[in-house]
Amino acid sequence: MVSRIEHPAGSYKKIFETCEELSEPIPAVITGRIPSFLRGSLLRLGPGLFEVGDEPFYHLFDGQALMHKFDFKNGQVTYFRKFIKTDAYVRAITEKRVVITEFGTFAYPDPCKNIFSRFFSYFKGVEVTDNCLVNVYPIGEDYYAVTETNFITKVDTDTLETTKKVDLCNYVNVNGLTAHPHIERDGTVYNIGNCMGKGATLAYNIVRMPPAQKDKSDPIEKSKVVVQFPSAERFKPSYVHSFGMSENYFVFVETPVKINLLKFLSAWSIRGSNYMDCFESNETLGVRHHLIYYLKSTYSFINKSSLV
Repeated sequence: MVSRIEHPAGSYKKIFETCEELSEPIPAVITGRIPSFLRGSLLRLGPGLFEVGDEPFYHLFDGQALMHKFDFKNGQVTYFRKFIKTDAYVRAITEKRVVITEFGTFAYPDPCKNIFSRFFSYFKGVEVTDNCLVNVYPIGEDYYAVTETNFITKVDTDTLETTKKVDLCNYVNVNGLTAHPHIERDGTVYNIGNCMGKGATLAYNIVRMPPAQKDKSDPIEKSKVVVQFPSAERFKPSYVHSFGMSENYFVFVETPVKINLLKFLSAWSIRGSNYMDCFESNETLGVRHHLIYYLKSTYSFINKSSLV
């Protein structure tokens, strides 16, 4: 007889439990002593809603974005949390169903629509989620909740109220940016994303967002692409999670984990695919390392790639 041993992390399902918002900050229970000189706020972001109506979100990356804030003052700590009011969240709550397809959860057509409405809705294009549950970082003097699509969401860090949705496609040529940029001491933000390059070929763009402006204008409006380099495959960009940056170099590792864009565009609505279904691996490609030398005022691509 073989006895079953449960893994210490066997209660992992707890991370899929839905949380409720708080109407106001609550005092935290403190063990030990927090120095009285420690003042400020700690922001964290993650999934907090895992079902709407009778429909669940199936993947950890699909839970709707919930922002957490810990305020430190005079040796005390308060805790507060609120959902980010993205379109994905608001529409899901309003319609009591999953409305926008997420990483691992497909949004089925509105059951109230007749068959003709559903058919024509397939040709309106892919509706990309703005569920910004991955990270929060500053751009200029503002803070944005982000995921890996082209949408970022501005949040008031005092009240945690959602104030603005931004489509980065309106400012730079990218299909999306990573949730893990590099931020210099002066507040300059560097990030990377894929795009459609010259001759309808896929490429990767490194984007620069300037620091806070003296004239109080929005730094996002002054965003620009500083480097572009091609994808190893024309219709299959590598999944981009992050990149490296030193004082003089950008480093990007192009892995064989690919996003099949033809599958993404042609089979999305018809087969009921989600983001995860469009990933594939081609180990025969190996790994390409891209190295880009840059100066503060000049950007030059000095080493196309090396194959490992």
